[in-house]
Amino acid sequence: MSLRDKRQAEFAKAWTNCGEFGILYLCPRFGKIYTTINILEGFPLDINILIAYPDKEIEKSWKADFKKRGYKNPNITYTTHLSMWKVEDRIYDLIIIDEIHLLSEAQLVSAKILLMLNRIVLGLTGTMSNDTEANLAYELGLKVCANYPIELGIKEGVITDYQITVFKVPLDDIETGKFKKPERTEKKQFQALSWVIKQKQMEGDSGMFLRLNRMRIIQNSVAKKNKTIELLNEFKDERILIFCGVTKIADNLGCPSFHSKTKDKELFQKFAKGEGKHLAVVKIGNAGTTYLPLNKVIMNSFDSNAENMAQKINRCMGMEYDTPDKKSHIYIISSTEPVEEKWLKKALEFFDPLKIKYV
Repeated sequence: MSLRDKRQAEFAKAWTNCGEFGILYLCPRFGKIYTTINILEGFPLDINILIAYPDKEIEKSWKADFKKRGYKNPNITYTTHLSMWKVEDRIYDLIIIDEIHLLSEAQLVSAKILLMLNRIVLGLTGTMSNDTEANLAYELGLKVCANYPIELGIKEGVITDYQITVFKVPLDDIETGKFKKPERTEKKQFQALSWVIKQKQMEGDSGMFLRLNRMRIIQNSVAKKNKTIELLNEFKDERILIFCGVTKIADNLGCPSFHSKTKDKELFQKFAKGEGKHLAVVKIGNAGTTYLPLNKVIMNSFDSNAENMAQKINRCMGMEYDTPDKKSHIYIISSTEPVEEKWLKKALEFFDPLKIKYV
């Protein structure tokens, strides 16, 4: 039995000893579904189960792992977090909420109603901030039964070591014609919006709409796009997953892209199984999907959410038996604007500062 197998059995028992009501906080790529199967094997084979997850791609991972482990149960209901309200009045023998840290306020309400009727509940997460942990305990009464952090996973050889390289690039101050005032570059437009936001703040107005517009400048940045293309050319023969904030950027990196408007709906799964060199994605692929083989990720866009950042980074940190000495390389492209630097600092809170290099 491998150390991973032993840990999975250990954490399954920890949840049982927790009164069968709590969260397993196990680092991404550890094997949360296999740990859950260990739990399920202790129940009758025909129990009524609800499995909730953030997106449909994760459902495929559950079904694939059930098949690998030979777990068969005809009484499993699958639902997205978004659709939990449809089953919130039903009673199950076991409720599993995968990626529980991603529940929105509305989804927490549905979960709370479910938990009023159901008291055997397993929450699963690989990344969770202290605020989220406290909120889940307050709203749902679910506390962490066991925690397996990223650094321990690396030390024990369950996930790979990593190196994060942050490239800081100034916003473009040459190209014009993108804004209502056509003479403005993205740099000048960003400065103009920042000035108005500051004035609004002085008047007691948060300027939320203006902040969103300013964020879109960063997501659509020409400078960040050019740096991404430069890195893709440097690693033209290697497999790389690129996270973008908008489809316009993803579609203009010179490589295949996958998002809500992509016609080839199998493209994402093909890449996850090892087909193709580069794939740019938007609002997909953060959680629950294993990409083999993969040891490089480029973050063209990010926000201040540390949980989102950790999920994206950990897409390439799974151990691969044919490359046991693999080290994951994460390239983050940030502008030099203080607001994005602030987002970045908050987003990297789960990671060792000694493994982060700024260029």
